Amino acid sequence: MRRLGVLIATATLVATSAQAQESLLPRTGWGVAFGLQAWHLDKAIPQQAGAVADVAEVAIPFRVRATAGRWNFDLSGAGAYGAVHLTANTSDASSGQGSGDSGDRLVTIGGPTDVKLRFTGPVVGDNTLVTIGLNLPTGRVALDADETAALQAIGAPAMRMPVGAFGMGAGATIGVIQVVQGDGWALALGASGEQRSEYSPVALALSTGKAETKVKPGTAAHVTVGYDRPLGEGRWSLLFVGDMYSKDQLTSTGGGQADATSAYTLGPQMTVSSVVQFAAPSWREAAFGAAARMRSQFSDATGAKVPGSSATYLEASIGGVRGGSTGAGFVIGADARWQSGMTFTDALVGAASTAAGVTIGVERAGSSTLTRWTLHGQYGTFDTGRVSTTGIGVTLGLSIAARREVQ
Repeated sequence: MRRLGVLIATATLVATSAQAQESLLPRTGWGVAFGLQAWHLDKAIPQQAGAVADVAEVAIPFRVRATAGRWNFDLSGAGAYGAVHLTANTSDASSGQGSGDSGDRLVTIGGPTDVKLRFTGPVVGDNTLVTIGLNLPTGRVALDADETAALQAIGAPAMRMPVGAFGMGAGATIGVIQVVQGDGWALALGASGEQRSEYSPVALALSTGKAETKVKPGTAAHVTVGYDRPLGEGRWSLLFVGDMYSKDQLTSTGGGQADATSAYTLGPQMTVSSVVQFAAPSWREAAFGAAARMRSQFSDATGAKVPGSSATYLEASIGGVRGGSTGAGFVIGADARWQSGMTFTDALVGAASTAAGVTIGVERAGSSTLTRWTLHGQYGTFDTGRVSTTGIGVTLGLSIAARREVQ
């Protein structure tokens, strides 16, 4: 049940209690990875600052988990450096997409992301857990024009980069999880509330002075339901996450202009994911996973729904590691995804996309650590409603983690 409870805690903070033995030092689990992902587009996609031809990012995520008594502690974050190759916009200048266009150039953004800290432990018996999450504002904010242009491409859902956001301001989440156990199965129900502080994602140095855009997020509520049970010699897990948001406020200040304030409200979002883990001879691990996310329309400052701002995301993957429980193993997998896109904008952030990929690699399982090298190739189509193109993507990955991570 602890496995399912921690799963629900993680989902609740996007943001099963088995009593642990007391020890002088907490049990720990850890992992660190290095990834280089790049996309080359056959036809550049026009944007405000120029047409996006190539996108690449290097990311180094990390995670540390520990158990002290009956409490789990989880710390995670990343460092990343992204680059976007922009070319001159060559068509439809009347749309305004080319107003910031300055020809063939490279824009970049790099730095740390926010660090997420989570505590999870029982409060009533072993079946009621409380989870407390903190978003520590260590990530990059107050970006200049070129960094903003780079992040708009790197953070686009169609690109599916390892790190799509750097700084989101300080925040806190608190939730409660109730776990129910049956004969071989477990069900967990969770609910939480989240609040973030005001932060400045964009700060531009102009001849008339510094211009800032500040975001004051509203509150968010998350509801989660998780189910886990044996399936033959394997396991089946199902997770539902529902997100609801209150009004966010945008304020533009400085730059020689009068302050301007606007607002928007994100629509409810629902995510359903399922994983089937197989027990197969000569395979260290094997699994099939599928997920669907539905994002409803957001509302403008007047409360009116914005047509074309809803979206649906579907993805599936299958793969595993062929080999014994220790030593070398062969990593193989395939994945596919489809995104409906958002027609209210012709920017890359709203692009519809379809992509499929294949992963091969090698995994080395030692007595205490697990090391994995992978190569992931992708082919995809991208459509902003203004331009449709194809692209080729590649990801090189290396990860090192504790062999038996804390559950």
